[in-house]
Amino acid sequence: MPDLWVSFPRPCDERWEAMAPAGCDRVCARCDKVIHDLSRLELGEAEALLRRNPDTCVRASIGADGTVALKPGRRARARRMVIAAAATAGLLTAPAPAFARQGRPAGVIAGRVAFCSFNMRVTATDAGGQTFRARVRNDGRFRIKHLPAGTYRLTFESRGQEDQTFENVVVRDGEISWPNVDNGSQCVVVGLLRVEEARG
Repeated sequence: MPDLWVSFPRPCDERWEAMAPAGCDRVCARCDKVIHDLSRLELGEAEALLRRNPDTCVRASIGADGTVALKPGRRARARRMVIAAAATAGLLTAPAPAFARQGRPAGVIAGRVAFCSFNMRVTATDAGGQTFRARVRNDGRFRIKHLPAGTYRLTFESRGQEDQTFENVVVRDGEISWPNVDNGSQCVVVGLLRVEEARG
């Protein structure tokens, strides 16, 4: 049976923790809608909810492989809910990298994030406040090039979820720095979720 592919056409900036509880779900004060926690639904229940109401807002925990964390079903089946990253408007948008203008330094910060892999941008900020940005690829890999030597704060950002920050990333001229940015968690996205076409 094919996986269920979904997308986030409109992620939300509202924080799940700040929403009023409504049973197992929460209510968003900004739009007065119930936000459904997908981790409490089995795949069949989640699919029925999304197909019954195409304007359903959800809270979804998404693994590094793009699968949505759902309540385990009674039958062990291989069918999963998967985020279609290419159809998820707004999540892949990020400003173009800001490169240093003089001399193009050769420092690099590179790595792979496991806590979210398809909807993030990463920003390296030096001690003087200068920023350098890059996108995180669909497989979680990232690379920020042309960095002057120094110590940086690395921040991973995505609409609808809490930023992840890592301090004291040291860059040496002409070398690649590989910081440990695996905090073992999943990314959490809140917003309108839609069913995409079935794929085999």
